[in-house]
Amino acid sequence: MVRGKIILFLGLVCGIILPAASAANPDLPHEQQRILEQALGPRPEIRNYSKQDQFVTDLLAWKARRKTLTQKLQQGEDILPPQPRKPNDWHHVTGPEDLDTALRNAKGYQQPNYKETLRYDRTTHLSFPLPPLGKQQLADERLEPVRPPLRHPAAEGVPEPLLDETSQLQREMAAQQADLPPPSLERQRFLGYSEMR
Repeated sequence: MVRGKIILFLGLVCGIILPAASAANPDLPHEQQRILEQALGPRPEIRNYSKQDQFVTDLLAWKARRKTLTQKLQQGEDILPPQPRKPNDWHHVTGPEDLDTALRNAKGYQQPNYKETLRYDRTTHLSFPLPPLGKQQLADERLEPVRPPLRHPAAEGVPEPLLDETSQLQREMAAQQADLPPPSLERQRFLGYSEMR
């Protein structure tokens, strides 16, 4: 309990006495000050912690890191991490590419060489290496082409429901045409729409 009160007191003292921009060091020029702030990161704030002892631990670690980085800066060392290289990496997609860019990027492509023996989420020929088959085994396993026997369309038959429907339609048409005279070449009779009903 006493320990918790001490930690709380230290935390409050550190929070009140030190301003939020406590990374500032009057011994450093403005450019180095900016580099120090960038490398150091934000100062821990007590409102972001639920445990005060964790806040004090992080604050003391932050101060020790600030002191170390300040010393390195004063000695002329570079404290910023190196910028990532930006080679012509064909994996890095920046947007749509034209044919020339695609060809230029394809020149750097190398087939992946997987270290794991089993890769089930891949679809390349390297994912599932198979032992080579001998010529005789390939010849024995060959599938022969199979052609279905030729059938005459009329020999297959017509489905029963279709036959019933067709015969019913033929009977209805024959009944409608029964009262009309048979067509002849000598005389043509033209029917109007009202007569066809």
